[in-house]
Amino acid sequence: MFSSILVAVDGSESANKAFQRAIYLAQKCSSKMDLVHVIQCEVGGDSANTFEIIDDVKDKAMKTLEKHRVEAAKNNVPIQITIMQGDPAKAIIDIAKAKSYDLIIMGTRGRSSFQELLIGSVSQKVMHHASCPVMVVR
Repeated sequence: MFSSILVAVDGSESANKAFQRAIYLAQKCSSKMDLVHVIQCEVGGDSANTFEIIDDVKDKAMKTLEKHRVEAAKNNVPIQITIMQGDPAKAIIDIAKAKSYDLIIMGTRGRSSFQELLIGSVSQKVMHHASCPVMVVR
């Protein structure tokens, strides 16, 4: 049914639940699974301090992805991991389209309707613009 699944993770509880759901689905469908963590860099400037902050965020992202890789291996689900930088929704949509995934699985942060109306959410944008089905896990 789903031969390739893209899982967007950000270290949040809902993203961890989405990862667990993806593992289950990948096992049932014998799917290949890729994980992506998108770093939204809102730090301006080009000082050494800015680059240190970005490096720290990338290190934390890699640790999160490596934990997921270990857990996936325990469940006999091989995965590829990617760290990207930029607008999370756009990056997820672009990578899903470029690699022709059958499904995107991601968490939701559970923002209120009012907050989503004002600023939108990553999962909302991905659902409306992705070229494949999107499963959002709470």
